[in-house]
Amino acid sequence: MLENLEASSKYVPLESQHSRERLQAIDKSHDTVPPKTRPAAIVASGRNIFWDCLPHAFPIVMTGLFLVPHGRNMYWKDADYDYVDPIIPSLQFLAKFHEIFMGLSLAEIVLDCVCSGLLSSNGLPLGLVTAAYQVSSLTFFGSWEFWASCRLSSSKRATVSRLALLGLIFIVFLLTLVMGPCSAVAIIPNLDWWDHTNPFPEGPERAFMRYKPSDLWPTFITTDLIPPGCADTMSPDAEYCPYSAYELVKDWVGAHQNQGQEPNITIPGHGGVTRHLASVNVYPSLKRKGKMSTSTIGYKEASDLGAFWQYALGQGRSLATPSRPRIAPGFVDGSPLKKPEVRTICVEQYEWSTSYFDLPRHDLTVTDDLWWIPSSILQSQPKFRGLFSNTTDGIQSHVGQFPTIFTWIDTSSLVDGPSIGAVLAVNTPNESVALVTCSVSAYWKPTTIFLDPKSDMIVHEELPTRANKYDQGQGDLGTAIKIAVDWADAMNRNFTDDNGLETTYIQHMMERYNNNSSSPVIFSEPGFGQESIPWRISTALGLYLTEALARVQSTFWNGTVLCHTNKTDQESVFILGNLNGDDSQWWPQDKSFIDYAHEQGWAELQFAIARYGYGWGFQGKTVKLATAALVLQAVIGTVYLGLIISGIWKPSSWATMGEMLIFAINSSPSTVLRTAATPVDKHRWRQTVKIRKMETNTGSW
Repeated sequence: MLENLEASSKYVPLESQHSRERLQAIDKSHDTVPPKTRPAAIVASGRNIFWDCLPHAFPIVMTGLFLVPHGRNMYWKDADYDYVDPIIPSLQFLAKFHEIFMGLSLAEIVLDCVCSGLLSSNGLPLGLVTAAYQVSSLTFFGSWEFWASCRLSSSKRATVSRLALLGLIFIVFLLTLVMGPCSAVAIIPNLDWWDHTNPFPEGPERAFMRYKPSDLWPTFITTDLIPPGCADTMSPDAEYCPYSAYELVKDWVGAHQNQGQEPNITIPGHGGVTRHLASVNVYPSLKRKGKMSTSTIGYKEASDLGAFWQYALGQGRSLATPSRPRIAPGFVDGSPLKKPEVRTICVEQYEWSTSYFDLPRHDLTVTDDLWWIPSSILQSQPKFRGLFSNTTDGIQSHVGQFPTIFTWIDTSSLVDGPSIGAVLAVNTPNESVALVTCSVSAYWKPTTIFLDPKSDMIVHEELPTRANKYDQGQGDLGTAIKIAVDWADAMNRNFTDDNGLETTYIQHMMERYNNNSSSPVIFSEPGFGQESIPWRISTALGLYLTEALARVQSTFWNGTVLCHTNKTDQESVFILGNLNGDDSQWWPQDKSFIDYAHEQGWAELQFAIARYGYGWGFQGKTVKLATAALVLQAVIGTVYLGLIISGIWKPSSWATMGEMLIFAINSSPSTVLRTAATPVDKHRWRQTVKIRKMETNTGSW
């Protein structure tokens, strides 16, 4: 309330440096000026500490309560929960209340700091007097009212306090911009994948691949890896043979021979799952060269994943109960699963020497970088011998009578050479012969796969990577694979076609490109890329070879074994793919299966189970940034509360704009501000103002 200046401690109006003479006059006339002629003041009455702390404690407690579920990575409900729609809007209202209280707390802290600055001996620039009421105003931070106040004082102490206040004001401004979204992010549950906390309550499920880890993905592919029954097409092992994908790739070639499309073939596997065999065109601007990168998930890994899901359904396991579970296999020791990736590059030649021919390097980008391969390798094969019989100065004459012929080239003698090479001679529509040479580089690449069985039965990769990323040097190529010619020859089986002609699988596949096209567009003429012969041959070879590598070490008889241990430590052993169980104990009678598997050194798998639904957790950058902003606000409020409770900081005696306005109205006129007009220039905003405290017991200011 307003009182006589003789009352207890009080404050007098705002003082400009240019009105000091007026204040000095008032000071000197203290004992003679009648009370009614002196400036009125606001009485410095005490403030209740409870009400001072409440506006700051409330948002701090709310922030803590909201962040606890995130720290516990708490799962709430499945995505199909019936009452999600009415609950989430209610949480949005709660987030708005949280935002309001945080804004009130920050504004009051800034106001208290401004009041403290006005009471100090150094005062504050005029532009900062109303800063507490404009901390959310972008106009304020873009005006001279703020920037003119950033001018530092000549006093070191005043400079430090000024910088601290400016920093606080700017931080509060940033927080007010993001408090609303941050509060909503913290309170409203996120729809995402969450770890299943107890997927195996019935007992642990432990899976072992009956291979040592070093044998799972061999780096030298030989005939030793071909199942014995692959010589017989009626063998049950046929699906694991190198040539098992022939019909699949041939059908794609026949259906898409004139479309120039990048292939993405869906391949079925055991357990009802499918996977993708896909190629991408690397450096498509190289019109005369076909460079493709092809990859797929391993046949065995995909089939094991599908079989494990069928097992969970058949046995009624808890992991199958969520509305949308996700299963991701991995090794217990943390090492990754791997997949084959094959990069093929082909170039055609209409001229070649009787001494050598060109084989393109597998890392070919924009320059012609070739290996020289002796032509004697081809001349030693009867089916190629005729290509060199009518040559003149190394130039092949038009010999359209030659059929399409194919052979693999051993590249083991080449330093840093490709996995294997290939040569194909094809007829052209103008009755000439094109010799297409290809380099094939294969790798085992790390991958992370998962199955989302209630959405689809496709085995997905967590981070699918386009192959051209690796060509640009932005990733690990993986482990290089060498391929023996005799293993590759198993892909190119001899057979008699529908016309009674003797041919091979690969030759027959390539003839579908050549013989079924009536246009010379299929040859690499200027302006054509994916319609060229090199691109088509590179695509078909990459698809065929990649799928063959995906089936290495995938035999049923060496299938993955699953061991379930119930609560009484009784083991049940299943071979994934034979889910009826295995009543016979084919391991030593005096050992548990787990002990036996460890003695054999078999690779142990583990299945990470997740569920799709609502929950709280520090997942993603958005949640982490929101948490950082909320924690910063809570820290500012906590420090302020600590200073108040400890008595180090005493809140000012005024806290409203009205009280501040009373000081301004009752202040002495300033000669500097007397001629001010809007917009106010920066020099006037820099004027230092302060509030003087009068001690009535001594009768001095």
